[in-house]
Amino acid sequence: MARELRGDIQGLRAVAVLAVIAAHAGVPFLRGGFVGVDVFFVISGYLIAGLLYREVLQTGRVSIGAFWARRARRILPAATLVTVVTVLLSLAWMSLVDARQVVVDALWASAFAANVQFAQQGVDYFNAVEGVGPSPLQHYWSLAVEEQFYVVWPLLLVLCVVVTTSFTHGGRRRLERLPRSAVLTMLVVLSLASLLWSVHATQASPATAYFSTLTRAWELGVGAMVALVPPTSLRRLTRGSLETIAVIGAVVLLAACMLISRETPFPGLAAVLPVAGAAMLIMAGGAGDGWRTVSSQVLAVAPMRVLGDWSYSLYLWHWPAFILAPVALARPLSWT
Repeated sequence: MARELRGDIQGLRAVAVLAVIAAHAGVPFLRGGFVGVDVFFVISGYLIAGLLYREVLQTGRVSIGAFWARRARRILPAATLVTVVTVLLSLAWMSLVDARQVVVDALWASAFAANVQFAQQGVDYFNAVEGVGPSPLQHYWSLAVEEQFYVVWPLLLVLCVVVTTSFTHGGRRRLERLPRSAVLTMLVVLSLASLLWSVHATQASPATAYFSTLTRAWELGVGAMVALVPPTSLRRLTRGSLETIAVIGAVVLLAACMLISRETPFPGLAAVLPVAGAAMLIMAGGAGDGWRTVSSQVLAVAPMRVLGDWSYSLYLWHWPAFILAPVALARPLSWT
């Protein structure tokens, strides 16, 4: 079962946010670093599902209201601060027309529906990365996807628990243990449907597909599936097997950052690379402290953990800084 705090996951968060920042800055050899967002999706799916699984195991139920309240306390303060500062600086530095659009985007972002707004506008994410008139709040699309997942996923888990309990316990509603097989089946079916839709939508409507929760849900679902794997099962593998899984995951993730580009149809099948790489790294480090892989130890070093702790704030602040600084200085900035 997923644990709440793991140093290697904090380190993986650091890798993800640094990759995103590098790609947005235009670092030439990390042009696919935007896949760090996909890594964040897998991590979020893993951690959030793990929290809910433990609650079911300990109490036999899920307190949805308490879960949503915890998520709000975690996400809203920093997101609100960045939104307000970004709007104020946009009003000060941008033209009235552009600043007005930022205010509109801020309203959508505050409702955690920024992805819907940018999809409706037909925003080309990759042109935005090149600096062609992007919104300084465009990066809030990924927060919207996660928040929408946080709303739906607990409800689906409760439904799965209730239905499974009704059929297996003669109608008795209280759950004595987590129905892993039923939850896994639900996750596989929904994630596969989301992936298939992602492949279709990426070809049919690339701009909409990039921001859509439906095309991204499977990435969070993969994390939720990894959280179902108990440490005891991973300890049955040899240390060499765990090291191999970790190395393959690291190589696949690095390849995604270096080989995927703005010309790659994305998300679609290309998103399988960063998602698989992140899932393998998380799984390989999940056997426990006595079974830590080399990659887990590297990711868990103090500087990486600190960057991982800062990753949410770094993600929130970097994009407005990249967009508004050239406006304020009246000149473009190089990636260096």
